[in-house]
Amino acid sequence: MTKVQSVFQTIMITVLFPTALYAQQTAVPSPEIGSLEQLLNTEVTTVTAASKYQQDLTSAPASVSIITADDFRKYGYRTLAEAINSLRGFYSTYNRSYQSVGVRGFSPLGDYSTRILVLVDGHRLNDAVYEQAPLGSDFPVDVDMIDRVEVIRGPGSSLYGTNAFVAVINVITRGTNSLKGGEGATSGGSFNAWTGRASAGSKLDSGLSLLLSGSYRDSAGKRRLQFPEYSTNNGTAQSMDGETSWDLLFKAGWKDFSLLVLHQTRDKQVPTAPYTTIFNDPAQIISDRRTMAGLSFSRTFPLMDLNARITYNRYEYDGTYPLDNSGTYTLNYDETVAQWLGTDLYGSKNLGNHLITVGTEQRWQFDQQQLNYNIFPAYQSILNNNHASYAQGYYLQDEYHITKTLILNTGIRYDHYSTFGGTWNPRAAVIWNPIDSTVLRLSYGEAFRAPNAYELYYNDTTSTKGNVNLKPEKIRMVELSYDQYIGNNLRTGITGFYSRINDLLEQATDPGDGLLQFRNQSKVETKGIELQAEGKWENGYSGRISYSYQAVKNLDTGVLMNNSPRTLLKAALTAPLPAGKTFATLESCYTGSSINSNQQTVAGAAVVNLTVLNRDLIKGLELSGSVEPLAKVLKVGCQCQPVVKFSPESSIRLAL
Repeated sequence: MTKVQSVFQTIMITVLFPTALYAQQTAVPSPEIGSLEQLLNTEVTTVTAASKYQQDLTSAPASVSIITADDFRKYGYRTLAEAINSLRGFYSTYNRSYQSVGVRGFSPLGDYSTRILVLVDGHRLNDAVYEQAPLGSDFPVDVDMIDRVEVIRGPGSSLYGTNAFVAVINVITRGTNSLKGGEGATSGGSFNAWTGRASAGSKLDSGLSLLLSGSYRDSAGKRRLQFPEYSTNNGTAQSMDGETSWDLLFKAGWKDFSLLVLHQTRDKQVPTAPYTTIFNDPAQIISDRRTMAGLSFSRTFPLMDLNARITYNRYEYDGTYPLDNSGTYTLNYDETVAQWLGTDLYGSKNLGNHLITVGTEQRWQFDQQQLNYNIFPAYQSILNNNHASYAQGYYLQDEYHITKTLILNTGIRYDHYSTFGGTWNPRAAVIWNPIDSTVLRLSYGEAFRAPNAYELYYNDTTSTKGNVNLKPEKIRMVELSYDQYIGNNLRTGITGFYSRINDLLEQATDPGDGLLQFRNQSKVETKGIELQAEGKWENGYSGRISYSYQAVKNLDTGVLMNNSPRTLLKAALTAPLPAGKTFATLESCYTGSSINSNQQTVAGAAVVNLTVLNRDLIKGLELSGSVEPLAKVLKVGCQCQPVVKFSPESSIRLAL
């Protein structure tokens, strides 16, 4: 045990564990929730994930956005990625296998959001091999079961360790008391797509509350997708976009304990022929199976507020790849099994003007299995390895209320990995509220992303090899924001940011054997500015508009990063319609031009969506219809005529 680890463990023993001696539940004054957000008639005025305790949005040490359950319904979002794509500074990419999300211009091609940490009710969800953030249809919670989503921008490793590199997303599911009886929903749409959900909840006389929800989704994928890069079948993938998935959510709550269990199985056809596979071959299918179980404990003791979590996570990936192996048709099979067990123990206490939080997180990644083999025309083992690793973190945070209008939030975390050693990551923020309607925030943060098992150990001997000497990536970011509330209904904001990324992990060809290998090889600079205005009025109207300018450059080569649009422009308006409790929402998102992996310019595009929601047609029945996209404007910003494409996907949803 290192000296640093010994010091932190001593702190944990002397500060946290004595609270277990107190059985009496006594209230401790929590940080006062101010009234500033109440000037804007919003539903959610607090955030939990920014500091691991509930605090006013204006007191958070980072830029935060909240997506509510009402937003999911009014905007017709079908996946978590679609909802996040609506926020300033975020944009999504869909390769017909997985949806990935970029933040402030940073989303390297081939990355599956490994630099974003996803939590569900505070439990870590990223897997133990790829450390992928499931944000699309592979997210194991039906969007109808989401209460709200907390999106925290910037480095978050001072509290959460790895993957909290550019953002932390905490999805808070509906409470066990949100259902008293049963609830069902179904939807149907274009391309023979339909979904069904059944949910039930109850509170027993013993005080035990239960919630169970199951969902099924199916899309035949009978569409024509055009890929000019391929000559086979004139570049047309026909009926190759099918997808089937089902998921289960179970929650139980009793006194200070809560249990969350998630499971999802997903099968997806892949029309894009990745990894040099045969184009338009129906054998190309990927499967995901994810299970997460988390137990939480939370109680206010006389000494402090104590929180504890234990989480088990299992992820399985299977991919069938049809290959042309020197003229011989070959079916290749790729298999991954990832399991980890983790604990998170932390406590918070008011000491005068200070709110101190101290905690420790331990994670044992005991199963990191990667296999690859041919199953036709004959069995041939290509890769078979299994590793285990251990990670531990210790963190300390102080929210210091210097005056009634000035807060200093500081924190630091030390992480130690069995694979590469240790790393320190601090964060500091000054939040100034000079008058009731104004908030100024200056923050600095550092974060890391540990090399994952795929980058360290995947070696198929034909195209890719591992690298056990990898170091973690590192980011340092400075952010300055100004929020101004105007009247009781309007909020405006401007944010500027600058960051440096060192030791970026990228694949490079080894000239010695021609194999691809991950290496720490690039320095990246990101800088930009974000503008936003949003409002909500008592008569039912609401709207928002945002503009983001972001420049992301590789400092070693001097060229712009790929998949990094310079501009993002987003606008939305919700208006009440005459038929009582009916709302129409029109949303538009413009993504500027970017550079692809061949350093070619990809023109920007704008998408317009329309959703109509009725909550009063029949008592207890909710009906909505969406057209996505209502219109799609292609080739924006290039020297050619814009093309307006009307090929909408429509859907109708019923909820009872």
